[in-house]
Amino acid sequence: MDDIRELKFEEYRTFVEDTARFTERRQNTSNIYISINSLLLSGLVFSIKDFDSNLSLGFLFPFLIVVAGIFISRLWKQIITKYKELVGLRIRTLREMENDPDLTWMTKMYHAEDTLYPVDKENQPIMGKGLNFSDQESKLRTIFIRLYIIAGIFLLASLFLNP
Repeated sequence: MDDIRELKFEEYRTFVEDTARFTERRQNTSNIYISINSLLLSGLVFSIKDFDSNLSLGFLFPFLIVVAGIFISRLWKQIITKYKELVGLRIRTLREMENDPDLTWMTKMYHAEDTLYPVDKENQPIMGKGLNFSDQESKLRTIFIRLYIIAGIFLLASLFLNP
């Protein structure tokens, strides 16, 4: 019986470590996309400084930065969503493992966190009631997209308003 308990605890510990790795990867991925967007916005600012409103390379380069920024931010959203699903699956599995009769002796940390980050009847986080980094990162992505859209509108307006 102790062997089964030890095996189940080892499996639980492996899931905890795996969940931590996925969470860390998600954060690293977001850091990379924040850096890419920061570089693109910096490049955009410098290219707008030397903006030429005729249909030349002076217009094309900042416009390409805007398009690339929007595309990269949308890709970032897809990756955040995938990581959110993967981490969520692991956390739900850890909650189920904590209910195992052979593991009743250990602290049910993922259940304890539910008081801070409540879940509904389907074990899904209740929106706005907990700490959800993926949703916060999604808001940041939206801010970047809006900045690119504003810059794109500025570029197009300059093209049509300057003779």
